[in-house]
Amino acid sequence: MLPLVFPLLSGVAAVTALIGTSPVRAYRHGSAPQDVVKPYVTWSVPGGFAENTLERADADVMRVQVDCWSDDDTQVETLAAAVRAALEPAANLIAYVADERDPVTQRFRISFTFDFIVIR
Repeated sequence: MLPLVFPLLSGVAAVTALIGTSPVRAYRHGSAPQDVVKPYVTWSVPGGFAENTLERADADVMRVQVDCWSDDDTQVETLAAAVRAALEPAANLIAYVADERDPVTQRFRISFTFDFIVIR
């Protein structure tokens, strides 16, 4: 039911060159380990809706927020570019959500929102 974000990210060498392969440091929101190695990616599905049709909808649009994290500003930009390139063939980039530095961890974050069409 959820979009295949992890397989898309883990299948692209430019992404795994930054976030590793064993393990691939791409986590659903809230599941990244406390002391995760940086950089890493988190993603969540904050919303979605059924495709608008006259018949019973056979697809859902899932809105996915993808967050790229790093302790280094240049590295987070490189990761964000690789993540965007990995996801855009399968989803529509609809927004840049954040380009900021977390006030507590001092970690840099760049976030995107994508719409995935998921066939039921």
